[in-house]
Amino acid sequence: MNTILEDFYELREILSSFNNLQKKYNWLLTDLDGSLPDAYLDYFTDYRVYPNEDRGSTYWITGEKLTELANKEDIYFAWGVFSAFNKNEDIDLDMLKEEPYGDGNPNFWVETPIIQHPKAMTELVLWDSSLVLLLSKDEKISTSFRNRFKNFKDLEVYNKEPL
Repeated sequence: MNTILEDFYELREILSSFNNLQKKYNWLLTDLDGSLPDAYLDYFTDYRVYPNEDRGSTYWITGEKLTELANKEDIYFAWGVFSAFNKNEDIDLDMLKEEPYGDGNPNFWVETPIIQHPKAMTELVLWDSSLVLLLSKDEKISTSFRNRFKNFKDLEVYNKEPL
């Protein structure tokens, strides 16, 4: 189920809507723009930071640690793609072929958007501090999200609306 919120929420609020279901996944974080102090890098299982390159930094984190991180006072993301993988999936950040991104990605605005990484179960996109997108194969996550945020819209219906 694909969902859009035309409001913006902090990561902690979004994760709390999942009712701890995010903890059953490992997460790939890409296309981040916001506040992620270096002091929190030890929360990640693996990461690649490219501060002065066109290539975006990538991060791999457990659902438990992502939940802890999201609850820090000085964490904020204006942009970001959070892709959830089953715990038995292992992602090698040096060999990452599909690097999910939000900024400038036209593939969210098509008839049937799909999760960017083929092995991901859920994709959460924080869009320019103005929208939240949730694409998920995990119906429980989608249902929990929609139950918490009553102002949601189905993304496929949203994409059919005239501009």
